[in-house]
Amino acid sequence: MATSGPHSPKEPEGPQGSPAADIPAPAVDLPEFLRSEEMTEKHWRILEAAVEVFSEKGFGASRTKEIAAAAGVSEGTIFNYFKTKKDLLTGLLLPLFVRYFRPLVAHSVEKILETGEEKNLEEILFSLMQDRIHLLRNNFPLIKTVAAEAAFHPELLDPIREKIAPYMIGLGKRFLRREKERGRIRDVDEETALRMLMSIILGYVVARHTFPDLFDWKEEEEEIRAMLDIYLHGVSGEREGGKASP
Repeated sequence: MATSGPHSPKEPEGPQGSPAADIPAPAVDLPEFLRSEEMTEKHWRILEAAVEVFSEKGFGASRTKEIAAAAGVSEGTIFNYFKTKKDLLTGLLLPLFVRYFRPLVAHSVEKILETGEEKNLEEILFSLMQDRIHLLRNNFPLIKTVAAEAAFHPELLDPIREKIAPYMIGLGKRFLRREKERGRIRDVDEETALRMLMSIILGYVVARHTFPDLFDWKEEEEEIRAMLDIYLHGVSGEREGGKASP
């Protein structure tokens, strides 16, 4: 997994009146050495090496000496911070995911939704879907590692479930509520509409990555436009009022 550098990006703040306003950023409980504003290059190397080794071999088959070798540090250095391999995954990977990826997970969404008044609904959702798909695809090794190990260690998802997810769900629901008030979407259940959109995005990334030859995949922009059209208008041959769609 590539990173932009050894420094954690600054937390974004939503302006008053935007969907991001009044939704607190998730608090993160971090190991002591991760609580500073900056992380050393060594910490980044350990993180990247753990993601690489876990993704390639799986958590069970990975060895801390392999992570140390990939990071260019001694195995003892890793054990200075983490007593076991599981501590490395739970104590470094997930908290750092919450801390480092929060700007990636949330900041671009906030920016897209905050400028929504200048675009129509379809363009807002297109930008949102494109942004989320890029985020998932570019970080698929980390996501795959966490998802695989969460089946055996559900507690790995606690930082995401307790901190990131409530923030993002609140942001999405507030956006949908605002669009209903503007009359740009009908009175649908906000959580259901949000879950559907999340499922479309995640399902597309997983299917395209897992079955690259099974489907006749089009260019990504065309795929997103097609999924968005079905999300907004459904698959029925009729629109509201019983009139057939053109």
